[in-house]
Amino acid sequence: MVNQIEQADIANSFTKAAKSYDAAAFFQRIAGERLLERLDFFKLQPSAILDIGCGTGYCSRLLAKRYPEAKVSGIDIAQGMVDFSRAQSSNEDYICADALSLPLAENSQDLVFSNLTFQWIDKLDLLFKELHRVLKPNGLLLFTSLGPDTLHELKSSWQAVDEHKHVNDFIDMHHLGDAMLNAALLDPVVDSEAVIIGYDKAIELMRDLKNIGAHNIDKQRKSGLTSPRALKQLEKHYQQFRLDNGELPATYELIYGHAFGRESIPLEYHQYGIEL
Repeated sequence: MVNQIEQADIANSFTKAAKSYDAAAFFQRIAGERLLERLDFFKLQPSAILDIGCGTGYCSRLLAKRYPEAKVSGIDIAQGMVDFSRAQSSNEDYICADALSLPLAENSQDLVFSNLTFQWIDKLDLLFKELHRVLKPNGLLLFTSLGPDTLHELKSSWQAVDEHKHVNDFIDMHHLGDAMLNAALLDPVVDSEAVIIGYDKAIELMRDLKNIGAHNIDKQRKSGLTSPRALKQLEKHYQQFRLDNGELPATYELIYGHAFGRESIPLEYHQYGIEL
């Protein structure tokens, strides 16, 4: 979750990045492929699959290949991403929509899949309630998100340069687990791992973040262009993290989560006003 960000800002940022996204999305592909590998642990024969935050359709296409008999729908809040996905393949159905208000029927999806999208949504209870609404009983929700240790090297280096906010903040994985419980999803599980991407220079990392639309879009960020002097200072402070192989690390705290749809909602959830 990112504080003080409007959904329109997120949609606009990722729309602008649609054409440059795939060339810079090294970590995003790694996360998506590792999430797809986790499907091996579940016995699924889905007829309907929903890919939340489908981006350029990379995972949607792999899901369609893995489950050729299933209808795969990719949803993204950025119209530019939806247009780009449609241009890549006509085998999947791509829709521009908000994950908090899905244009889908109740109990319609066997698998709800999402790679690196939930960190951009601040209303987690509403999100998981909506995902539970469209998920079939015993259907699978499987996702990745980002934790607070993400890009800690970049954040620390910027803090040594100035007082402005340069790096997005993300929430702890336990908040995701709590939100799934609050939405009455069955058997929620979360875990995490650190994934490190190496760069020669810090500016190369920042360029990749911009090219995928994931640069800092918090409203507390500094407005205007960053000065060459500040960038030089950033590179200097980032050197403390240089690895033995000579690369500068960009660490991502990759969170995995899964849960299942319920056959029925337990009485205690209705007592707290939760309706699905």
